[in-house]
Amino acid sequence: MPDRTLSMLGYSIGALVASYLVLVVVTVSMAAWQTNLAMEMHETEADIARLESRYYDMVAQIDQTDPGTLGLTKPLAVTYASMQQAPAVTLR
Repeated sequence: MPDRTLSMLGYSIGALVASYLVLVVVTVSMAAWQTNLAMEMHETEADIARLESRYYDMVAQIDQTDPGTLGLTKPLAVTYASMQQAPAVTLR
């Protein structure tokens, strides 16, 4: 009986050591994955900032453009459509 107990304890210790090593490897790989993900997010934010900067530069360039040079003219008159009043009495 003691031989069987010692062998079971040995296998249990081996399984625990193996599972500990596996968990250490998984923890390190998850930390590395999280670090890479954070770096990719930072790079994506930088790309978005560059695109926004280009967008605002293009909008500023369009705003500085004289519409007359593009063949556009001012309208003769500006009118707006009036909104009808909602009825005061409803069926509800």
